[in-house]
Amino acid sequence: MAAFLVGRELPADRETLTLALRPGGARGIASFAGRTVLLAVMLSVCLATAGVVAGSGASASVGSLTVGEPQPELAPFSVGATAAGAGSGAVLPDGTAVLASLNSDGSAAVVCRLAPGARGCVSTATLSPYAGHGYKDVFSGVPEVLATGGTDAAVVLEDCCHLPGLAGLGGAAVFASTDDGASFSPEVPAGTIQGVDAAAFAGGRVVVASSRTSSLNVQALPPAPHVALTAPANPNSRHDGNTSLAAYAGGLVVASDDASGNTLVEYAPKGSDFNRSSAYRPLGIFNGEDLAAVSGNALLTYSSTAAPGAFLRFFNGRFFGPRYDVPEPVGASDANWSLQEVGGVAHVFFVDRSAGSDIYAEATGNGLRWSPLLAYDPAATAGDLVALLGGSGTGIVYETDVSAPPLLAQPILAYQPVVIGLLRHRAPAGRRTYLTGQAGVHLAGQLVTLERRVSAGVWSNIAATRESSTGRFVFSVPGITDAYRVVVAYEPGHLLYGYSNVVMLTAVPASKPQG
Repeated sequence: MAAFLVGRELPADRETLTLALRPGGARGIASFAGRTVLLAVMLSVCLATAGVVAGSGASASVGSLTVGEPQPELAPFSVGATAAGAGSGAVLPDGTAVLASLNSDGSAAVVCRLAPGARGCVSTATLSPYAGHGYKDVFSGVPEVLATGGTDAAVVLEDCCHLPGLAGLGGAAVFASTDDGASFSPEVPAGTIQGVDAAAFAGGRVVVASSRTSSLNVQALPPAPHVALTAPANPNSRHDGNTSLAAYAGGLVVASDDASGNTLVEYAPKGSDFNRSSAYRPLGIFNGEDLAAVSGNALLTYSSTAAPGAFLRFFNGRFFGPRYDVPEPVGASDANWSLQEVGGVAHVFFVDRSAGSDIYAEATGNGLRWSPLLAYDPAATAGDLVALLGGSGTGIVYETDVSAPPLLAQPILAYQPVVIGLLRHRAPAGRRTYLTGQAGVHLAGQLVTLERRVSAGVWSNIAATRESSTGRFVFSVPGITDAYRVVVAYEPGHLLYGYSNVVMLTAVPASKPQG
C-alpha cells in the first residue's frame, strides 16, 4: 500500500535524526498542478520522527507525531465569521473547495469558496430560503454541497415549509452553480423528501437522505430539478439515527444506524432506480456499532457499547470485508469521527476530548497498515469535522456546527522528505566543498534555501537554488566549521516546508590529511 503521510514537517531541531530514502520504502504517485509528485514516506521514518518530537518536549504519545509550530502553513484559518450551524463541503476537479454552513437560526446558508491553497474565502455567497405571500421559511438539516462535474456544484437544503410546488410541506431545494461556487441560481424546489441530512452525486443524480422520520428515506433528484417525484425510497424500515451516502462504481451505498446502536448498510448498483426501495440490497448489520460515515468503498463506525473503539471496513462491490480497529492514542476519549476515501486510501479524522481536543489524522489503504497518528490544532468548539481532500489526499478539515464562530479550516498537507550530505565532512580551511541534496517530492524549479546554524535553534539563510526535475540540488560551501541544513519551499494546499537533516562541516589546517 502507498503510505501517505497526512500532516506536517518536523520541528527545526533535528540533529538526532537522519532521514534516508531507502530502497523499498513505501511510495505513492499523485498528481497536482500538472506535475507528477513522488511521495516517498516510510512508516519506519515516521515512527522515528515521532520519537524525536516526543523527546523534544512536544505533547505526543508513543508512535504519534504532534504537529504545530514552527510551521505556519499548518495554522488553522477562518472560513466564516457568522455561520455556526451544520455544514458540509466538496472539492471540485480543479481543486476549488466549496463550503456551506447554516447560520444559527436557519435563515440563511453561507457559502465560502476556497481557491487551491488559499487561507481564506476568495468569495462568499448567501443562500436564502423562500419568502413570499406572507411566509418566511427557514433551512434545517445540513446544507449538502456536491461536485456535479467540471466547474458545476450544487447545494441542497431542506426548506420548510412554503416553497411553491412542495404542497406546503417543505422538502429539498437546490441552488446550482456553474462557476466553481462563485454564484448560484435561485432556489429551485427539487424533492418531496422531508429532511436533508446526507447527500451524494451518484449515477449522474443528486441523491439525498433524511433521518427525520421513523425510517430511512432516500430520494434521487433529476439533473433538472422539479417536484414530479414519487415518494422517497426506504432501503430499510428501522428507526434511523445517523445517515451517510457514498457513490461507488456508479451505484449508491447507503449507511444508517438505528435506535439500538447498530449500523445497517445497503447498496443499489449502477443503473438502479434510486427512488425504488427494491433497488437496495442489504450488505450487513453491524451490531453494537454506531455510524460515523461512509465514503467511496470505506465504512467507518464506532462502538455504541461500553467498550470504546472505532472500526473500518472496505466494500468490494459484493460485500464488506473484515473489521479493522482504528488506532487511537492511549486513553483517548474520541469524538467527531470523519472519513474520506481518496484514490483507494481511507483518511480518518477525529477529536480526542481527553487531551486538549486535538484533531487527529491517520490513513490506510487496507486496514492492516496505518500511517502514524498525527495531532493537529484543537477543535474545542466544533460539533462536527468535514474532511475536504483533493486527489492527492491533501486539503482541509472543516470544523462545522461550532458552539461559537468563527468556523475554522485545518490545513492537511503532505510531508516533504529531503536529505543532504557533504562531499567532505572535513575540509581544508578556506577551501570550498559541496553540499548535495535530494528531495523526495520532485518539483522542478522548487526553491531550496541553505541555512547555517547561528546558535541552538537559530538558523540563518545564506544561499538559495532550485530543484532539478529529479529533485536534486547542490550548494558550494566555504571551508569553515559550521552546521548546515536546507529548507524546501512549501506548496500551498499540498506540501509542507521540507526540512533536511543537519550536517556538520569541520575546517582543518590544509596540511592535515582529509577524511
